[in-house]
Amino acid sequence: MTAAPAGRIAVTGATGTLGSALVRELAARGHRPLALVRPGRAGAVVASADPVEAELGDGGPEAVRRLAEALSDTRALFLLTPFHPRQDLLQRTVIEAAAAAGVAHVVKLSALGADPESPVLVHRQHGLAERALADRGVAHTVLRPNAFTQNAAQWLGTIASRGAVLLPVGRARVSMVDVRDIAAAAATLLIGRPGDGEAYELTGPRALTYAEAAEELTAASGRRIRYLDVSEDVAREAMLGAGVPAWAVAARLQLYATYTAGEAETVSGALRELTGRPPRPFADFARLLAERIRALPAPGPAEVAR
Repeated sequence: MTAAPAGRIAVTGATGTLGSALVRELAARGHRPLALVRPGRAGAVVASADPVEAELGDGGPEAVRRLAEALSDTRALFLLTPFHPRQDLLQRTVIEAAAAAGVAHVVKLSALGADPESPVLVHRQHGLAERALADRGVAHTVLRPNAFTQNAAQWLGTIASRGAVLLPVGRARVSMVDVRDIAAAAATLLIGRPGDGEAYELTGPRALTYAEAAEELTAASGRRIRYLDVSEDVAREAMLGAGVPAWAVAARLQLYATYTAGEAETVSGALRELTGRPPRPFADFARLLAERIRALPAPGPAEVAR
């Protein structure tokens, strides 16, 4: 096996749920990564990483040059960018900068269903970025996770107000995957030899309905939580009312439609292949979320009855 080249490991998106989990995972394995963050966000980086402030920019030559400077002496890069209407453009900027800086290996966080021709915005963006990596000739590996288990924390608002998880997905099954497992897989790849374009679909151990997920939360917290199937119109109004931008609302509804079409049911063995252990079940995160659920105010009888 070819040894990994010398240099640092860099992580973009290092202050988010997955990025911070990856920084902790790398630190536990004896590495101190560079954490690329937006200007003014250095203070949010955990102590086990060295922050480097850099703007991803618009893909122009100057943006690429500045980012390439930030990536100097980097041998491996984890490519994760925020939910954005032009996420593919942000990622192309990073890819060009990585190539200019001589980064030996890029591990890209993609999505289950990524396809440059997909009508689903998120899947199309990731597919275009995957294509850009291949076209640029950068050694890379792609991780395509299903929905994050940690997204269940986004349900706390309606658990507090309605005692329920509200989503427009019917009886769809989703093999949600824990970000700690994704971080472990990413760390293994970043520490190892450069990839050759391999792509891994990452999932949890089984596909659950959201009613089953609500039952897991009930069992963990001791507080009754229901799943309520709502229409897309109701979900849209709720998201808009919470301040979610219209483009992001549309993108989320597209993803929910793929769930109802059965496209998120797949269960993969890739996590065990990469990490040597089975993926964490949803119940594991439910136990972590339980204390926050118990601390929520109880909804009134009228709200529960709705």
